[in-house]
This record gives sequence, C-alpha cells and structure tokens, in this order.
Amino acid sequence: MRKLSAVALLLIASLCTSVQAAELKESFSYGLNYAWKNYSGDFGGISAWGKRGVASDSATFEAELNDMAANGVEVIRWWIWPEFWNDAITFDANGTPQQLGQQAIDDALKALELTDKAGMRVMFCFFSFDGFRPTRESYGITMTGYHDIVIDDAKRGALMANIVQPLVEAMSNSPHISALHSWDVINEPEWAMTGTNKYGGNNFEPSAELEAISHDQMEVFIGDTIKILRQETPDIPVTVGSAAIKWMNAWNETDIDFYQPHIYDWVNDYWPYSKSPAELGFGDKPMIMGEYPVEGLNNADHKTMLQSWYDNGYAGALGWDYRITHSPGESEEVLAHDRAKYLQELKEFANDSLGGGTSVPGTGAATDQTTAEPGAPAAAKQPPLSKPKTPVIELGN
Repeated sequence: MRKLSAVALLLIASLCTSVQAAELKESFSYGLNYAWKNYSGDFGGISAWGKRGVASDSATFEAELNDMAANGVEVIRWWIWPEFWNDAITFDANGTPQQLGQQAIDDALKALELTDKAGMRVMFCFFSFDGFRPTRESYGITMTGYHDIVIDDAKRGALMANIVQPLVEAMSNSPHISALHSWDVINEPEWAMTGTNKYGGNNFEPSAELEAISHDQMEVFIGDTIKILRQETPDIPVTVGSAAIKWMNAWNETDIDFYQPHIYDWVNDYWPYSKSPAELGFGDKPMIMGEYPVEGLNNADHKTMLQSWYDNGYAGALGWDYRITHSPGESEEVLAHDRAKYLQELKEFANDSLGGGTSVPGTGAATDQTTAEPGAPAAAKQPPLSKPKTPVIELGN
C-alpha cells in the first residue's frame, strides 16, 4: 500500500483533482469522533464533579480506545477544551488565562501514548463554538466563555502563550508523536459568528445562546492558534472543522492543509454526501468528512455514505460519535446495542473496502487492522446546532 509524506500529499492535492482522488484513495483516514469521555474534562479534570482526566483514569480511556481499534477504527477526533470548565485552566481577576496546569499536559501525553498503543492516530480538536457561551457559574464551577478572550489582543495572546503553546510543545516532544494525525483548531466556529462572509456565499447566523463574533475576529483567533501549531509541530497537518460545506470557504485564507466539513440531514439536502470534493468546489486540497451521523442520513445508510466518500476521493470520514452523545435519555442497554451495530459496520467497511488496513494523509504511516442551492430554506437555516450542541452533563457521585 502506498504511503504518502505530508509534503507529497499536499503536492498531489495541488496538481489536480483526479490525481488527488487516485492517490488519496489509499490514504483514507477512517474512524470516529471519540469525542470525549468527560466533556471539557478529559484534559485537566473537573474535581468539583469527580471527573478525572486521561492520566488519572487511564484504564477506562484505554479500554474505550481499544474497543474502537478492535473494530477497524484508525483515526479518532478528540476534543480538548470545547469550553473552559476544567481544573487546569485558570484566570486572573481580569479574565486573562494563567499558566496551564501540569495535569492537562499529563493528560495530553497519556492520550497520545494510549492512542499509539491502540494502533490508532488522533486528530486533536482544541476549541469549539460551545465555548462562546457566556461566562457563568454552574454546579459549583465557573464556566469562562471564550468571547472576551478572543476579541482582546492581550488576553488572546495570553491564551496562546500560557495555554496552547505549553500543551503543543509537550506533545511535540512525546515519544508517541507519531500518533498525532492532525490538529483541528476549532469545531464548527460558524455557529458563533455573525455578519457577512468575507469571501462571499452564505453569511453567518449564530446561535442565540452564544456571544458571537465577526468573521475577521474568528479568522484572527484561528490564525494565531495555527501559528503556534506550525511553530511547535511544523509537520502535522492543520484543519478547521466547519459546520457545513456552505461555510467552508470562510477558511480559504487560513493556513489549513485539508478541508474538514461536517454533514447532517439539513446539510445533505443541499450539499449531498454523494458529490465529490471537486463537485462541491473544494478540489484543491484533501477533504475529510469530519462528522457524519453513524445512524446514517435520511437517504443513505452508514456503509453507503462511507463507500461514496471513499470512491469519490475523500481523504477520510469520521463518524459522530463513539458514545452516541446525541441520543440523551436512551438507556445504556439501548446505546450499547446501537454502538455494537455501527462498530460492526465500521469493521465490515474496513475489511471489505480498505483491505483491513489504512494509511494516514499527511503522515505516510500505516496500520494493519483486520478487524445548489446557495442557502438552506428558512426552516433549515437555524437547525438544531449539530451534534452535540448542549452536552449532557453528568455530575460526580
């Protein structure tokens, strides 16, 4: 099986769409959104709720990673700080981020180690639109919103120097750095944006519960984060997890290596899963479908979608999600049954279409596992925020 370096991958992508499709078919990044065990607490812990990070609860995390690997999963997308709720991130009286706690660094290093040990790779997603909820007190902790930090030059600089840079530097020196597939700067930033799209097309319609910012402000935030990632891990591909194809062009001027749109039924109605990246207008770089519902879309089941993306030259697809967090209220028995079903479908696809092994765009590494319309209609322009939007919070016992 052909293995591609990061430089070769990007060179291929720049040549022509047909070459991209032919070459990346053998480099299909295939897997799941993990996306967390403890929302906002996997990297730092939430002691007030009895939630432990990866390093202090490694056996539990290891078991779940091994479960995914046993079913052919090769890449996972794992969220770091979708909101600032954890013990490792603190702020001074003015709301400026202070030095990152060591526990978050220990958790990140353990996450890399366990992912490597399981024979998988990880796309770490730093932030999410969820963090643009207002600062508030809830269940004994302060939930500090991103908004004031992102729009203030000094506070944003402190976030980069005190929080982002130490974590990335530590991971760059890990003996398990080969397990790092890529960086996703922020999940679905468009939900926290308002106003016009600088590059044309669909404007932004933010969720009412968020403190929205402009395209310019989000672009600066993303750009500052990417500078740190390039400085500390220059060989690791970078992306932005866009809520839908209709906004993907918002990141044309950022220094990303591959596109990563998400798709649910409201997106599929106008930007169908069955179209190739070139047909969608994004054939100049590799494209990974960063989220899709593992239950399938209204007009396509799970394996049909995967086969279509594979055949159409996508660079990968990551299902939402391991825990099926968008099914609140379901019993654990029902969730376990559903999880077993889609994991079996993943295994079958890996064996039938990928030959039991995949390689990773941008790294050249491989594993051997057996196991147009410009806008949506009025009713769909403000869909429920795509999964998950309001996480189910489990407090400590």
